[in-house]
Amino acid sequence: MSLSRKHLMILAALVGLLALTACTREITTIVQEEPQPSSCFECHSDTEEVGYGLDLLRAQTEWAESKHGEGETVFEGTNASCVRCHANEGFIQYVDGVTTFTGVATPTNINCFTCHAPHSDGDFGMRITTATPLLNGESYDMGLGNTCVVCHQARRDVAVYITSANNINSRYGPHHGPQGDLLMGSNGYEYEGVTYTETPYHRTLNEDGCVNCHMRNVEYKVGGHTFNTASYDEEEDEMIYNVQACTGCHEDYEGENFDINGVQTEIDGLLAELQGLLFAAGFVDANGTPVSFTGRPADDAGAIWNFMFIGREDRSHGVHNPAYARDLLQSTIDYMNSRTPS
Repeated sequence: MSLSRKHLMILAALVGLLALTACTREITTIVQEEPQPSSCFECHSDTEEVGYGLDLLRAQTEWAESKHGEGETVFEGTNASCVRCHANEGFIQYVDGVTTFTGVATPTNINCFTCHAPHSDGDFGMRITTATPLLNGESYDMGLGNTCVVCHQARRDVAVYITSANNINSRYGPHHGPQGDLLMGSNGYEYEGVTYTETPYHRTLNEDGCVNCHMRNVEYKVGGHTFNTASYDEEEDEMIYNVQACTGCHEDYEGENFDINGVQTEIDGLLAELQGLLFAAGFVDANGTPVSFTGRPADDAGAIWNFMFIGREDRSHGVHNPAYARDLLQSTIDYMNSRTPS
């Protein structure tokens, strides 16, 4: 083989090798996106003895036993006026400072990241850290409980809602979940000439408000991220009461429910008396649901508001603020007994 022919063959081989290399480079240098975790446990092992792993797993298990976790009302989030509290997307809108809310076509349930901002500041801190005002302007710093008050409030200002002539229907009264209002001793309909007192201890002696009672002492289906103070145990066919949430202050209490000092018995008795008076006046039906009518004066409408506030929507049987609940109900009973039937 001549030298020149040999050189040509070597050159051809080099060209082929370069072509093959270029082809290989084109295939192997495809830019791929950085993989992202699809769940907490891709970064935090659920078998970690120390750290977020077991904490997250425990919280997730408790959350499944909560009313929030059940997500029964999540599809209320398709409505712009409801999305703030009924869907994860709406709460995030609120946190981001949105004032005009938009409904979500396929809302997702309230979840861990609705209330917590795990990677915003490197810890599992709350998205809401400052006191949340009620619609009547009242506010109180409840620490970790500030998040709860965003949604657990009447969403109506009684001084604006009740006028000199009111149109009543079956949905009349404070919005569901006005626990924040009662805890602050605020936003009940107060009759002229009556002095109203309150029991502030569940607010002022609890640095983190709602959290100190509803998340204390995790037991089966109560406490922790269940937020339940009581739950029904189907296997044992009995109610479970997390009375340890009370004994931190009520040290000598040995009861099995929350009727400490007979508060719940007293409030339930006043509610039954008031419901009877409202039914006799034609203000509510036999089930305690407001009856539709128009042009009702403020004091009549206020009687319905107080009954719905304490008896139907708060659901603590007065525990959140015994004195204020008692005064609202007693003053309403006194009014109903003194009014001239129309």
